[in-house]
Amino acid sequence: MQRWLTKLRTTISPTQTLLPFFIKSSSNPALLFHSSSLSHSHPLLSFPVFNPISLTPFSWNQCRYISKTKSKKFKKTTPAVSKLKKYKIKPYSSYKSRFKTLKDGTIRRWHEGKLHNAHLKSKAAKRRLRLPALVHPAYAKVMKKLNFYG
Repeated sequence: MQRWLTKLRTTISPTQTLLPFFIKSSSNPALLFHSSSLSHSHPLLSFPVFNPISLTPFSWNQCRYISKTKSKKFKKTTPAVSKLKKYKIKPYSSYKSRFKTLKDGTIRRWHEGKLHNAHLKSKAAKRRLRLPALVHPAYAKVMKKLNFYG
């Protein structure tokens, strides 16, 4: 009989066994969760059912995610370090030896420089850029305005 009763006690949840005990012992059942002596006296009161803090609706955590449309409305924060690649502008002295002005005023490219976007150019275009040739008139006009020729 005692074995049967102990098995029965373990299957019954602690909320069903403790709640009637505290209601009988307490003079007012409404003060059950607000009593400080009850919350510290019994170790089984650490369950969320008997925890007075967990019963308040303000203790529930709400997780609100921002949609893509809302995130687009916010102002973008500038990064601490610029993500743009830093380019060092070459001085005139490095270009001076590459270009020569002819007697008729045209500018001729003598020495090859670094090929811009070389991976996009064909072999013929790379070969053409290596050879000395006249600079395109539009580029020559800008170079003359900037005094960027030798």
